[in-house]
Amino acid sequence: MSKPLITYSIEPDDEFIIETWSGQITGDDLAAHWKVYLADPAVMQIRRTLVDMRDAEILFYGPELSDLIQTIVAPRLGALDWKTAIIVRDAVQFGVSRQYQTFAKWYSMDSIFDNFAAAKAWLLAQK
Repeated sequence: MSKPLITYSIEPDDEFIIETWSGQITGDDLAAHWKVYLADPAVMQIRRTLVDMRDAEILFYGPELSDLIQTIVAPRLGALDWKTAIIVRDAVQFGVSRQYQTFAKWYSMDSIFDNFAAAKAWLLAQK
């Protein structure tokens, strides 16, 4: 598997963010990404993300994910909300995405998909 990588770009016409995961993603990789991502003023203004993790091997699970949300995301968001469409390919990606839904339910409305078109359509319907 390739080097871990989480990138993002902003779709200015549709006002959402596309986040792409590839390679073996650890909790440290996600923490580093979230620290940069949540410091971006454009990201913080839009707060609608399409996460495509189909090319990633997820190497973290619930307790680490919960800790990252509490220590990195929560302090940055405060009372702000978020919308996330997550695209998965396998059972591990789906399981981690469901865990994220549970841990992030106080700030984020999420839905999980297996294809880009459906995820994008759902996300664009969220205002």
